[in-house]
Amino acid sequence: MVIMRRNYLLRFFAVASLILGTLWSTAQNNGCSNLNFDQANFNNWVGYTGNYNSCCPTAGIVPGRHTIITNATIDPNTCGGLSTLPPGVPYAARLGNDMTGAQAERLRYNLNVDVSNNLFVYRYAVVLEDPSHSPSDQPKFDLRILDANGNVVDPICGQYSVTSAPGLPGWNTCGQTIWRDWTTVGLDLTSFLGQQITVEFTTYDCDLGGHYGYAYIAASCGSSIID
Repeated sequence: MVIMRRNYLLRFFAVASLILGTLWSTAQNNGCSNLNFDQANFNNWVGYTGNYNSCCPTAGIVPGRHTIITNATIDPNTCGGLSTLPPGVPYAARLGNDMTGAQAERLRYNLNVDVSNNLFVYRYAVVLEDPSHSPSDQPKFDLRILDANGNVVDPICGQYSVTSAPGLPGWNTCGQTIWRDWTTVGLDLTSFLGQQITVEFTTYDCDLGGHYGYAYIAASCGSSIID
């Protein structure tokens, strides 16, 4: 019971810290440099590209498929509902785009966990067309936080996978497009001190090549020690 309470408190403090803006500073020197994209580039991130059925064999940042966001605008496919930056956060990245072609994109970041960065916070917003294909062909989005052995670090906060479909809880509709507003997740990495974890985000267009899927992501780290 004590351990469960501790984990829930740490998750609460992660979200509270994010709301207060304490984890999104202009520079981070606590072992997660540019995790928050504050260098306005993809330094320390690794980009990948591929297609729906093969994501993603080609390493490298591809302009237009991996995009840094520094100015908040309204996403054009959400009927005025989604900001391209989350509230109070100056930098983010867009993964994918609203073009088609059965493309897939991925971003990864390796984090060596210590006491200065064992509180990991990430945000995501997702925009998917819903062409009513079969579920195996629909646009989709995946995120995973993996340990050094490739295992998901937490079954609740360490993964999220969604395939485009009507009526998804917490999602909004704009014509043929469905979208999820910015969602914040805090993750306690204390049990991984001294280890490397991998943060991975992936987006997919539809398999048939005519409909898009993309996402916006933001992340940061800090210490879980409460002063």
